[in-house]
Amino acid sequence: MRRGGIAALVGLLLLIALAGCSDGEEPVKQPDVLKVADIDEMNFYSMYGDYLNAVYPNTRIQFISAKDASDWNAPFEVREKRWKQLIESEQPDLIVMRDDEIYQSLADEGLLTDLSPYMQSSGISEQIHPGVLELMKQNRDGLPYGMATLFTASKLYYNEDLFREYGIDLPHDGMTWEELLQLAYRFTAASTSSDAPVGYYQSYSGPMELASYIGSTEGLSMYRLKAGKVTLDTTTWQQVFHTVLSHYKDGTFRSFTPEGKISAEGTTYYDQEATLSADWFSKGRAAMTIGSYGAFSNVKFKLGSVNAPVDASTRSRSADFHANHKLAIRAGSSEVQGAWGFIQFMVSDYVAKVSAQQANGFGLPSRISYGQHAKNESAAGLYKQMPAITPPDDRTGIDPSFYEVFFNMIKQEISNTLADKQTEETMLKRMQEQGQQLLDAAKAKGQKE
Repeated sequence: MRRGGIAALVGLLLLIALAGCSDGEEPVKQPDVLKVADIDEMNFYSMYGDYLNAVYPNTRIQFISAKDASDWNAPFEVREKRWKQLIESEQPDLIVMRDDEIYQSLADEGLLTDLSPYMQSSGISEQIHPGVLELMKQNRDGLPYGMATLFTASKLYYNEDLFREYGIDLPHDGMTWEELLQLAYRFTAASTSSDAPVGYYQSYSGPMELASYIGSTEGLSMYRLKAGKVTLDTTTWQQVFHTVLSHYKDGTFRSFTPEGKISAEGTTYYDQEATLSADWFSKGRAAMTIGSYGAFSNVKFKLGSVNAPVDASTRSRSADFHANHKLAIRAGSSEVQGAWGFIQFMVSDYVAKVSAQQANGFGLPSRISYGQHAKNESAAGLYKQMPAITPPDDRTGIDPSFYEVFFNMIKQEISNTLADKQTEETMLKRMQEQGQQLLDAAKAKGQKE
């Protein structure tokens, strides 16, 4: 075992005596049995096993598999029904969820315990990332029916050597997408050579993906499924598409598609060689890119990072901010105190300190103090970043084939506009009309099924 791992383990063992009284709380009586529902038993123990043994060494864990209920290949309505049946039949005490829509649905159905009273009595609300708390309240009542122990967020990475070489100002926190793309264009303006670096590049991303990304940052959605409305005929979406199209036309981007291979089923896939060839940033051919926290650790140039682009209105919200691995308590559980004791421990400063000593590929602790303990200084900036919020929607009764057909239509209309076959105004009008027709058909088909 590595020295850091030993130190972390020793630190964890030292916390056992404190496990039940984190944040000033009285020790919680250990449950004899705690019923836990999660998608995979091995994954659960990998993430929470040591901590659970530290908090409740004498408690027997009865694991309940939620694999079928969490099957992403199943339509949302099927997964929702399976989760409800599992909760009713198996009566778990502690529930682990990774699906935002399922979390919102179970909360709205009254199947989860409101954690507000426990958070208030323990005083931990002010110690949790406010963005995480906000995401936990994305339900009908606006109350926290769960607690994410971790969150993930993206960073804007940049090649400092290229910026110095071309005499271009370095990126900074709080940049909007328009500011980022204007900065990227300065590399295009600095050289017309085909070998010159591009200012910004995102692997496997084209104009449609960029428009969607910018829209998400601004809290926009192309449709509202529950209302049955496509929402592309708005001033905000018009601005988003104009930004994307203008930068594609002025040469800010260069098209590059790696060479894929054809599978036995006739589908195109990209092997490791193709994936590496598409990574222009790591190769030093792009000045900026967006990636998850901790990415690009082995590049051969001076790496810098700032927070990802923010929305224009508040200049604080970014896309790709997710509160994963939510822990919730079944409404009516007889072990609510024991389950809450474990949740409280998982968002304690003790766990944040241990996490700072161990590599964790699942995300960053929701506890704000982790930013002070982390070895990587850039982690602290993520605790100032807030999530871009798109109002919850309801996919019930929508034919699953709608999404692929819809976005293929968007791609085609953008392509026609970049080829000067139509104006931006015509493009948006066609997108709105065709999109609405597709959504109407998808709702009609979905309701029949």
